[in-house]
Amino acid sequence: MLQPQSLNTSDMKKYIFYLFVFYCATLVSCVEFKEVTFSGVENVKLTSLTQKGIEALITVRIKNPNKMSFTVYKSEMDVAISGINLGKAYISENVKIKRNSEALYSFKINSDFSQLNFLNIPKLLSIASGKMLQVNIKGNLKGGILLAKHSYPVDITQNVPLGLK
Repeated sequence: MLQPQSLNTSDMKKYIFYLFVFYCATLVSCVEFKEVTFSGVENVKLTSLTQKGIEALITVRIKNPNKMSFTVYKSEMDVAISGINLGKAYISENVKIKRNSEALYSFKINSDFSQLNFLNIPKLLSIASGKMLQVNIKGNLKGGILLAKHSYPVDITQNVPLGLK
């Protein structure tokens, strides 16, 4: 006759955790996800400019008509300002987008000068002294809820006001 095996507390906790993850993944996959609307870049604030790269806060307006909030995860994109390729830019902090809302969200962006042609530095300095920038951001934005993550293509070109800190 077979004897039932007893589960120790550690095994039981693992079992409950996996059951919880399975339940959440099933629940999230059943929810209809409406398209999130990106209304544009509201402001670009240059917070740091060094020999290594640029740090900036980009404020964007996002409308989330869904009943669930989601997170925009650390992502990598190509950035050009007024036609000058600055190289890769990285969203350095996750940003939570609230449910059923339209709001402004600030993304902390770090960029290195790895692809910058040093002949373009005088052009960049003259652009930085202006009031407006033409910003082009292209790449994939990573976002999602719990275990359901997705990559969204981004290709934006827009004139935005320049705010210096």
